[in-house]
Amino acid sequence: MVAISLSAKHRAALIAYVKTKFFLCSIAALLVAFVVMMATRVDLQWFWLLLFAVFTIPVSPWTADPVKFFRGGLVSDTSKDASNWMLLASSTFVSWIFAKSILNAATLGASFGVVGGLAYAAWFVSFFSVAFVGYFMRTRHGYRSLPEAIHARYGGLAAIAFGLAVAYRLEQEVWSNSLVVASFYGPVHSTSWWLAAVLSTAIPAFYCFTGGMRASLFTDVFQAFVKIVFLAAVVGVVGTKAPASFATFNKAGSCSLPPDAAALSSQPACAALNPAVAPSVGLGTCADLTVASFKAASCNYTAIATTDICAAANGTWAPAACTVSQQPPCTAAGGAWQPRSMWSLAGGMDMLLVGLLQGFLSYPFFDPVLTDRAFLGEPRTMVRAFVVGGVIAIAFILVFSFVGIFGAMEAVLNPSSVPCDIYAGMLTGQPYAVARYFGTAVYSLVNLIFLVSSCTVLDSTFASTSKLFGPELFGAILRGRPLPPQLATRKHAWVGRAAIVFMAMVGTLPLLAGPAALDATTISGTMVVGLGPPVYALTFIKGYRPVLFHLPFWTGVAFGVVMQLASSPCCKASLNVSGFAMGSGNYAILLGFNVISAVVCWGLAGLALLDNRAGRVLERLPGDEQDGDELKLAAAAADSGDGLPVKGLEPFKPAAAEA
Repeated sequence: MVAISLSAKHRAALIAYVKTKFFLCSIAALLVAFVVMMATRVDLQWFWLLLFAVFTIPVSPWTADPVKFFRGGLVSDTSKDASNWMLLASSTFVSWIFAKSILNAATLGASFGVVGGLAYAAWFVSFFSVAFVGYFMRTRHGYRSLPEAIHARYGGLAAIAFGLAVAYRLEQEVWSNSLVVASFYGPVHSTSWWLAAVLSTAIPAFYCFTGGMRASLFTDVFQAFVKIVFLAAVVGVVGTKAPASFATFNKAGSCSLPPDAAALSSQPACAALNPAVAPSVGLGTCADLTVASFKAASCNYTAIATTDICAAANGTWAPAACTVSQQPPCTAAGGAWQPRSMWSLAGGMDMLLVGLLQGFLSYPFFDPVLTDRAFLGEPRTMVRAFVVGGVIAIAFILVFSFVGIFGAMEAVLNPSSVPCDIYAGMLTGQPYAVARYFGTAVYSLVNLIFLVSSCTVLDSTFASTSKLFGPELFGAILRGRPLPPQLATRKHAWVGRAAIVFMAMVGTLPLLAGPAALDATTISGTMVVGLGPPVYALTFIKGYRPVLFHLPFWTGVAFGVVMQLASSPCCKASLNVSGFAMGSGNYAILLGFNVISAVVCWGLAGLALLDNRAGRVLERLPGDEQDGDELKLAAAAADSGDGLPVKGLEPFKPAAAEA
């Protein structure tokens, strides 16, 4: 666990904030909201949204300096002081613990036990991949941002393609996180559900609009503290009720009933094996609790009802069957339960392998929430912060999966203690159901963990959105290349602020279609498998090498599009991708797509390295300025947004010109 503290400089800044009109007006507005909520007697859970706003909005004042708006100004690029790496470690940790991440960790834990938690934690090796690439890009080549490096080595079209991938990722982060928070406030698409989704998006959008990356970094300290302390409290409560077999629990398996079992005699006898659960406590609708389903004996000739006549007609007679999907009723019926192996592809290892493949090779590089922070701080300090933040994030995800494991265990092994209206949620490891099972106090703690996780990710998402559309996209329109945040002007800051509002609205629209939170990780990660090779290559290549980007990148996108279409209602009937399956698990096709696309994309990247092996680079036109001159011009322009000269990172001379 990282000790979180503020330096004297940061404490002085905090005191200065408290004295500003912005701070006082924010507090006054929030007090008015509190009075209105008390007068209208709203549910307790809505006060946690208000509490989060109290701890974030007042300490996120207007940031006029465009460089601080995009870079924060709280982490020194030269100092190795402990406060720098602690702040950066806290920020990287909280910024990548998405609300959807802990939801997916819990549901995978319910499905696959500890292996499910490990599977989702596997994506968090991304911290180490980004730290490695960021360190060598900065120390070997002096790059100041990933888009700058991509433009310099692969050209304008590559920078545009990368920007589109990043924009797609940022849009997914908005809906996938607000979707999870909304589940704590009401049924899907109800008024309270939509209000929670909108408010949990609007709060971070507001304080990022005012403070940008500076507000995001500043609030990360509070958010990291809340997440760790509240998780410890929730896991402590769960641990007191978890049985000794907790670590080895696996609810999946198959049941073999003896031929003379009573459950095979009739449908009522089979249905009697269904668990008896506690009555509803008014939390929702009681779901179908069928875990034992009966199929009467039959002949493939439907008009024949006896086995003798079926045999005489050369038909196939199927004896009566009672399919039981849980161990306790199987054992009670005299059957033999064969548990699924935890350490097999079918037991969740297929998802774990997908997580490792994507985390190490490609997934983190199209998420600016993580990559933007790799260009903050002194390089070695950054690596230290990323390693510490990554270790804490992996531990956090694994530990939170215990919530889902407990829910599934209690629903299977002790169903009589589970109210019927949360039984289905407990069985699938839904955190809201497990939290309801423990009562209002734990429900509030879990709600706060999800709320903080969602808003933390969203504020980083909006900060990255402003940088993408400000100095990078708008800078490219004005000056022909994406600008690093060090060269941002006030015009860039205003474009970035407008982009935050735009992304908050557009990113909420997919909620109308009801997408699944896990899709934001698995499918999008598959689509960018081809991004890994050109990004890793940025650590050592020289020269202008556009083929090295486009060949693997677009091949990976093609694989991802085919996979997404194959799972869509419009096309699944006409696209048979079963040949990609590796193993027999739930994620066999996902694993196959990732392994095959990774091999193909990295192979194509190896071939593309043969292009321009001499490392020729773009020619610098007469009059182009060096970075130092460009910085001086930016300062002289007083952030007016006046045009800066376009320049290439290095000169390139085509073969004809050299001759």
